[in-house]
Amino acid sequence: MTKSRLRRTAFLAAFLALALSGCAPTPQAAAPAATAVSGAAAPTVASAATAVAPGAAKPAVKSDPAAAQQGQQLMAQKGCGGCHTVPGVAGATGTVGPGLAGVASRTTIAGGAVPNNGPADLQRWILDPPAVKPGTQMPKLGLTDQEAQQIVAYLETLQ
Repeated sequence: MTKSRLRRTAFLAAFLALALSGCAPTPQAAAPAATAVSGAAAPTVASAATAVAPGAAKPAVKSDPAAAQQGQQLMAQKGCGGCHTVPGVAGATGTVGPGLAGVASRTTIAGGAVPNNGPADLQRWILDPPAVKPGTQMPKLGLTDQEAQQIVAYLETLQ
């Protein structure tokens, strides 16, 4: 197995164990497992309360308006619109990647290859797409955890 696949498997095993136990991890408890996955700062791990079965309706998420505004600005600064159509981001009319309206409510992302059970899955994808789906055209942008959270907050506002 490749190192990337081992990391992904370890992350999924930890996530499933938490989801099946019905407990939400504390940030301190989540950090070691998440760090092993990304090799960088630990992304937020979804709690069992945010996990949904594929094809099921997702629970509504309330985004922090200030974080969402920062995320919108980051998407413009980082050039997301060169590949994606992003509502509310001036000039974001790219067609290489999918349009991002409603992406937070999709059950899968990355052409159906990556489950999207909530904000943590989107954040993990945004932080390091090639680690999640080797061969993807979406590059790793060198975002911080906070920047990825802000972008996710903005994506959650898009319908």
